Amino acid sequence: MSQMPGLRFKEIMSGYFAEGLDNFEEGYEKGKECNNRIQFWVTIDIENLEDFIKISGRTAKLTGRVSCSTLGKNLEIRNGEFNLFQPAQVTGERRMTYKFYFTGRDNKEYYLDGHKVIYHDKGKIDLLEDMTTLFTRIYLVTDSKFNLFGSGILEYHLTDLPSMIASMEVTNCKNLIDQTRVKFQFFSFVYGEVRDTYLHDLSPFYYTAYENLVLSGRLSHEGRSKDFFFFSGIHDKDFPWGDKTTFWDFALLIKERDQEFRRFVLTRHRIENLVLDVEKGIYSYEGEIFEISEGCCASFSQMRESALSKHLKKLKIKINLKFNANPFPTQNMPFTLISNYKRHISRKFMEDIHKWLPHFDTLGLNLTPHKVTIEEGKITLKKGREKSTFKVVKDKTLGEAEISTFKNIKWPTLYYNYFCAIEPALDTLTLHVRTDVLKEDRRNLVVDTIEEQLGKVIDHVAWLDLEIKESSFRLLSRQEGDRFPLPERTLLEINNDHYPTAVFQRRIVELEGEDLLALEENMDVLNLASIDCDRKAVVAAVKNPDKFEALDQVIEMTGFFDKLEDIREERGKSKESFFIIIKPNFMFMYSLKDRTTFTDPELVEHLATRIWEKGYRNIAVAEARSTYGTFFTNREVSTVANYIGLDGVCRGEEKYKIIDLSLDTEEYEFEGSLGKHCVNKDWRSADFRISFAKNKTHSYDYYTLTIKNIYGALPKENKFKEYHCERDIFSTTIEFLKHFPVHFGFVDAHVSADGPFGIFADKDPNYTETIIGGEDLVTVDWIGAAKMGVDPMVSEYMQQAVKAFGKPEIHMLGDRTLYSSWVNVPDIVSELAFGLDREYYFGNFLYSIFATMDPHFEYKEKSTMRRVARVFIDPMRSLFFERVRQGVVDSELSRKLYELYTGIS
Repeated sequence: MSQMPGLRFKEIMSGYFAEGLDNFEEGYEKGKECNNRIQFWVTIDIENLEDFIKISGRTAKLTGRVSCSTLGKNLEIRNGEFNLFQPAQVTGERRMTYKFYFTGRDNKEYYLDGHKVIYHDKGKIDLLEDMTTLFTRIYLVTDSKFNLFGSGILEYHLTDLPSMIASMEVTNCKNLIDQTRVKFQFFSFVYGEVRDTYLHDLSPFYYTAYENLVLSGRLSHEGRSKDFFFFSGIHDKDFPWGDKTTFWDFALLIKERDQEFRRFVLTRHRIENLVLDVEKGIYSYEGEIFEISEGCCASFSQMRESALSKHLKKLKIKINLKFNANPFPTQNMPFTLISNYKRHISRKFMEDIHKWLPHFDTLGLNLTPHKVTIEEGKITLKKGREKSTFKVVKDKTLGEAEISTFKNIKWPTLYYNYFCAIEPALDTLTLHVRTDVLKEDRRNLVVDTIEEQLGKVIDHVAWLDLEIKESSFRLLSRQEGDRFPLPERTLLEINNDHYPTAVFQRRIVELEGEDLLALEENMDVLNLASIDCDRKAVVAAVKNPDKFEALDQVIEMTGFFDKLEDIREERGKSKESFFIIIKPNFMFMYSLKDRTTFTDPELVEHLATRIWEKGYRNIAVAEARSTYGTFFTNREVSTVANYIGLDGVCRGEEKYKIIDLSLDTEEYEFEGSLGKHCVNKDWRSADFRISFAKNKTHSYDYYTLTIKNIYGALPKENKFKEYHCERDIFSTTIEFLKHFPVHFGFVDAHVSADGPFGIFADKDPNYTETIIGGEDLVTVDWIGAAKMGVDPMVSEYMQQAVKAFGKPEIHMLGDRTLYSSWVNVPDIVSELAFGLDREYYFGNFLYSIFATMDPHFEYKEKSTMRRVARVFIDPMRSLFFERVRQGVVDSELSRKLYELYTGIS
């Protein structure tokens, strides 16, 4: 190592600090007032530049002298360390750090800890400020304890830049060309990091890298042999989508007797003391680790808030591995046609190019696989005074390692499904990679369609199937690779849920029909992490052509009746007197021929019957009147309920009653925008409330599910005037939920209404064949919205609900896939519709002349102008609604309206 070229240069920084203050800015200002100056002159010595620019490198020696008005002049620096562009463990921000010890003139030991935050604040030109500002704290060290002495800020002056560059000296290298190359390599590295931080938003590309190690084999412990599987990786900023964040991780699975497993995990922005160098065959880590005591999953957010995660038990681990890593040819994907030229260029030439230009690569994933054999390895676990030591059985263990880079386009966001399967007994490794487009937000129909087609193209050209056996490798055909076994069960899973784009999952899986374990990497747009909440909630989504079976499965999976019984016992009531209200969504129905706009009555009655069968006798189905009642006759809750088949009778026996929430009301003192308002007495007195929503898009709030369904429980009939225009539909709904909580939510997504006008009608339904349920409305709607392919927080209802109630951590059961061919509400439609709803008279007139009903509901508006307008608007109205009188269902008309309304074809 000492013979490898390095780099040495000098640097000067100066500023002010004050004793007894923790805040950097306050320390600087007070220090400046008192003329309490601090200055250091340091030499930064990078012994091996190639090691330094690796992801787990970035550390150099720091020597020199420091002067401080209160502590002394020209004090010698000891044990100095300089770090360049390393991510902070907690925040993930890039930092430049200066750390060293020194002895003051009072003969006491001090420790200086300074850092520069290399992070681009949006809307600011802050490169120079970040690169020249050192936030500094000084600690008094007594008996190995660090007590704060003072804080301040030091600055690097640009006038010193020429002298710093002039001081640069290449070490362990006498050749002038090599010296030039080393300097060029360093400046190229620095430029790449600065560019990716401060010019990130201006570039359509991103660059990232990672190193990864996977092992499968046997451990020896107290004379017994145990199977184990291990993976660990260091993933640089922007991996894998260009999201400007990082993660380093560690996972260990040890098989005990009787098919039981011990599971150990850790994931952080950066893990202190973790060293992975594939080229040198070194892996070491000493520090904390979490053991999963229940289940097999843990997430980044859970480990960050480990005190709230009872299934994670903290202990200590020390692991040291020495291994041989035999590299095989770099595999370039997804743009293999562009990258094929590398096959005709020598490996040494490409390595020389990278020495001059570290960030040089073609677009795509450039993966260099290594076959790993163990020289020696030991793992020590400590919990309190207990200590267990495991030795890696080297002739029974096999591994795979990778040094890889991504240089990719930001759009479309590429999805990778990756497997690394290891068979130590057969001395065989298999890599299996499939790609697609990750459609994380499907609000724009044109973009969504383009991404779908691009996904098909990318999947066709961007794939990899590689088999490494003994000392040779073989690229498999697509046909051979498609026979790769599917995962049968997950044994351990880490969810990196700190990304804005999606959750990056790393898991150990057992492959179907094989006695074989593999590392799988996958991406999931369903982010199940909590937000401002320490609770957990189960949500089930069942896809089944039989809607009754689907509902029964959701009831069973979510423990619905257990929840019902818990509340009953809490209230101290009998099953006969315990009052249950089911609130479906049916007052916006307009035609029996279009069943997408209202909760399926058969499902509502099925739920009521299941509750009845458990011995509960006080059951009601409740709705409040809607604005349609101001335009049409027979729009009372009882008449609409009876029209769609909700008459209280199930299987020949009366099992529930119908309640009109707009009647029999009393005044109630709410807060906020509701203020002093009325509420139905039955809704107020109910012991258990259920929101049974319909799965629909919403013209200006993107989707309407269980939370929005409770807006329909607000009692005023002219909701458009009372809540849309005079109050606020979002805050009134959340206020209503605060005072009268809903205990369970279901979503009827068996036949759904998508598209820009799903809340009104859908002449071309989406047969999603799904039922969703759970005890927390926020989490139920979160899953429902995510399955539509939108960020749930796009809805103002969700934003306010999360702020009011928090989002529990979601334990997701059942079907996780997104709805196929789903069409969401484009932003432009949402903005236009929301603007329209702000003006009552114009909006009321427009809705009045556009609304369409079955003949059972007659138009009652007496205004001649409105009646004439309805005649003229009839052809346009048929674009929205089914031609009820003719019984015509023309799905093309809906598409034509969409094209007319948005200008998008």
